[in-house]
Amino acid sequence: MNKKAFSIFVGVVMTLSMFAGYVLIGGQSNNVPVVATTDPLQTFGVQGRLVDWSFDSLSDVLEMAPNSTVMAYWVNLSVSPNLTDTASAVLPQSFALDYGSQIYPVEIERAAAVYFNNTWTEFHWIKPFRVGYSGLVLPYENFMMIPSSSGYASVMGTPTLFGPQDSVESVLDVIVGAMSTDKFSLPIGEEADLQLAALGADGSADYKEFYLGVSKSKAKAQDSFNITAKYLLAGSSTEQKAKEVAGKYGLAYSTDGSVAEVSGSVAAGDLQRALTAILGP
Repeated sequence: MNKKAFSIFVGVVMTLSMFAGYVLIGGQSNNVPVVATTDPLQTFGVQGRLVDWSFDSLSDVLEMAPNSTVMAYWVNLSVSPNLTDTASAVLPQSFALDYGSQIYPVEIERAAAVYFNNTWTEFHWIKPFRVGYSGLVLPYENFMMIPSSSGYASVMGTPTLFGPQDSVESVLDVIVGAMSTDKFSLPIGEEADLQLAALGADGSADYKEFYLGVSKSKAKAQDSFNITAKYLLAGSSTEQKAKEVAGKYGLAYSTDGSVAEVSGSVAAGDLQRALTAILGP
């Protein structure tokens, strides 16, 4: 995810003209005119199937995630600049968080990423816009993958997919009917402006599963955020750390069966430090 790769990606997806010219692997060349339609997805001007999936929570993302997924996050970038800045600081590096306003001619309103098999795919929720691209377009399961020389590829839609070509293909496999992950239980039914889930059963963490949800407080008089962090089958070191974080930031620590939870509200100025402490080693 270096700057060179980013510049190549931008060159692929930015609007270049009123028409999108492309060459299929078979060598056929066509022009794609703007077609009047009530379906806004067609505004992209990309032939073939477009991604069209619910994208309102992390649960929606996990329904598109391969079975080998070990971590995933979802964030609403339209809620608060403070939350967006914090997400950029505490979540894994991504194109959406690092270059969100520069990638497309429209803002990324919501973003997500899944991590599996030592690779990743990003999901970008954007308003459809006229895409200009040239060169090879790779048909895959009736989707048109727009590749770049860096090895990345994008598939337009809501959400638009971006990542290493093989990883994007794995997500497309799930979208067309392959098995999605069923290893995450804590995000089910949860709603928040920022959500992250991770598995620790491989020995990399002292818990079986972790979930984090962060939402901007709806109280007009408060510039604060509500935090919920849950640990399934937490070990002693995780429990100790959770209690220490709760005490330091005025949060509550509780247990319910096999789930330990840290929850409460923190001021906007403490949000990044609190999340860094929760997500840190």
